[in-house]
Amino acid sequence: MKKIFLIALLSTGSVHAQTTEQTKVNQSLIKLFDALAALDMNGIKEFSTKDLTILESGAIWNLDTLSRKVEQLKAVNFSRTNHLDFVQTEMKGNIAWSVYYNTADMIIDGIEVHRKWLESAVLVKEGKVWKVKLLHSTTLRTKKE
Repeated sequence: MKKIFLIALLSTGSVHAQTTEQTKVNQSLIKLFDALAALDMNGIKEFSTKDLTILESGAIWNLDTLSRKVEQLKAVNFSRTNHLDFVQTEMKGNIAWSVYYNTADMIIDGIEVHRKWLESAVLVKEGKVWKVKLLHSTTLRTKKE
């Protein structure tokens, strides 16, 4: 009986729809970091709420703070490649939260920099787009440090 119930549950569209929404949440995070790597504030704004809050290494940032950081990076030779490894993505209605490892390989003025963070993000659905409202970042030590 349990086996039949499980098969029936897995064959319904609701399980697939949830997986699709989880993918959309994760894609919004990936696109936000892709925009950051491209130093594209319009792209960053597309995947974040207007009242975005970032908790970064003990500091509280907003979109203005992030914009200043992006402008500073535009003034140097900069490249960044991101890799997000999702641990958990959950949602309830139009709110989602995700836990993931974020790894960035950067070159800043010819110097290679490798960083890794454990991050969590809260997203809200605005229209059809999941947007980051809160991002909390904890820097992790890398093997090269």
